Amino acid sequence: MTSKKKIIAAGIIGNVIEYYDFALIGFLAVMMGNLFFPSDDPFLSLLGSFGAFAAGMIMRPVGALVFGHIGDRIGRRFALMSSLVLMALPTFLIGFLPTYAQIGIMAPILLVALRMIQGLSVGGEYASSIVYLVEQSSVNRQNLYGSFVSVGAKIGMALGSGLCGALLWYLGEEAMGEWGWRIPFWVSIVIAAAGLYLRRNLTDDYAPSEDKTVPIVAILRHHRREFWQFLTVASAIWIFYYTIFVYLPIWLEGSAHLSKPEAGQINTISIIVGAIFIPLMAMAADKIGSLRVMRMAALSLALGIYPLLYGMSMTGYWGALAGTLALVILLCAFQAPIFAATVQVLSYHGYRASFTAVILGSAAGIVGGITPALMTSLEKLSGDPFAPAYLIAVTSLIGWGVLRRVKN
Repeated sequence: MTSKKKIIAAGIIGNVIEYYDFALIGFLAVMMGNLFFPSDDPFLSLLGSFGAFAAGMIMRPVGALVFGHIGDRIGRRFALMSSLVLMALPTFLIGFLPTYAQIGIMAPILLVALRMIQGLSVGGEYASSIVYLVEQSSVNRQNLYGSFVSVGAKIGMALGSGLCGALLWYLGEEAMGEWGWRIPFWVSIVIAAAGLYLRRNLTDDYAPSEDKTVPIVAILRHHRREFWQFLTVASAIWIFYYTIFVYLPIWLEGSAHLSKPEAGQINTISIIVGAIFIPLMAMAADKIGSLRVMRMAALSLALGIYPLLYGMSMTGYWGALAGTLALVILLCAFQAPIFAATVQVLSYHGYRASFTAVILGSAAGIVGGITPALMTSLEKLSGDPFAPAYLIAVTSLIGWGVLRRVKN
């Protein structure tokens, strides 16, 4: 493996683990809701499952502060190694948890606790790998290298979703609900071992600054405008992201009247397509500019989300698949340039890890983390299956307006 390939593989492996776990939570949401949050109302069980998901995501900004500071003050390599270990262990342990029927209220408490530890480590892993990859790339390939983090995420989601789908097909829904759901969590330890192997001799050219100022304090003092602009845009992106990859499979079952295997198959296909289009959109951003690509994607999404969801609800499996793939391509165009753009906006390297970590950790953690529960509640309370489309349209339009004001 060449030096550049080693850098890319080492940079993205943590995101493979991270999003492998998220795919498990999304695919198994209804099943785990019944096991850990049993209720006579299926809606409350599902909401409990997404609540556990949100608890982990809300810890991401805390992890972002901790590991962003470590990345700026100690080094990118140390942040990457420590976050990987802290992230892999809780995922593995979830597979051993007893259910509510076995130990009562302690079951959901333990699940939420492990999710919170995961969230803490993920907050550092995600941004550390983005900054590392962008700083290791050439100037004209920074969007491409930054996008590999999302490629790693798609690989992880494809592995998680694909494994769950295969197990559901092989074992059947009854066996999967009894014990088969544990297998994907156990498998995560294999990916973690591969990650530690890849990162054991990680190259790191970053030299920590002698500046004693706490990075996040300096950022909020001197770079407030950039901070709020990029946080707003990133939040719009991750609302859409978690709607597509976590909430949409459930929406397809309820509103497009597909079976669980059909919805799972569409989810897996969409993840694979996303892994292909993320680097393509990043290369386009390297050619014509990050802001231009994001602006076009945000406006197209704001105008197109409702017609696409409406069509998906009326046209069966193939229409749902086509609509989902169109949404994924728009997501790739919106998301691919945000990684390098966030790193590049600060010329001083000593604040980059903290800046990127807090923005993306907050957007993906707090905002993205509550998105599945928010979409579930919106649809339930309004009685409108297209309620998620309205929220995505508004947030995308806000993102487009902010991007028009960001300086090149």
